[in-house]
Amino acid sequence: MDIKTLFTPFPVLPTSRLVLRALRQNDLDDLYAYASDPEIDHYTPWTHYKSLAEAQIDLDSFISEYDRHGLGAWGIEHRAERRLIGIINISPPHPRNRRTEMGFTIARTHWGQGYAAEAATAVIRFGLEKMQLLRIEAVCLPENLASARVLLKIGMQYEGLLRKYQVWRGKPCDLQMYALTADGRDEQKSE
Repeated sequence: MDIKTLFTPFPVLPTSRLVLRALRQNDLDDLYAYASDPEIDHYTPWTHYKSLAEAQIDLDSFISEYDRHGLGAWGIEHRAERRLIGIINISPPHPRNRRTEMGFTIARTHWGQGYAAEAATAVIRFGLEKMQLLRIEAVCLPENLASARVLLKIGMQYEGLLRKYQVWRGKPCDLQMYALTADGRDEQKSE
């Protein structure tokens, strides 16, 4: 699997209500609008933006990832609103074991409407079919019940609690591990 080839040009993943696409500089205002919400601090390892300049630094970093690694974060664009409502990404896959980790954030104004599941389903399909991944993982804080529901809804299995798994904002935290495997997806299709 040659990531650079597969991600050049960066793949656009359309769904019924969304378009997953490369981030662009003109996404800055939308990125800042949803990621400056202090409510997201409860569920992400990063804190909300306090200035447009902070959002610009992250946006530049997201965009430079496309050149450095081929793959990077997809911007989640709402088709009807024609604006960015979130981000979903997968980490560079482990070359031999063909596994990756997926993560997403959605604007609070769009929580509870199925957008995270819709975006994640498209990324999983791309990962398993085009990237030929064997395993896609996702983690969330135990108190992030909404993300846990999304991960189960899209067919991931809860695999357990990872104690002191990551340091978030200087504090070790437990995370719940969810995963979906290529053969697990095949089993779901046949049921």
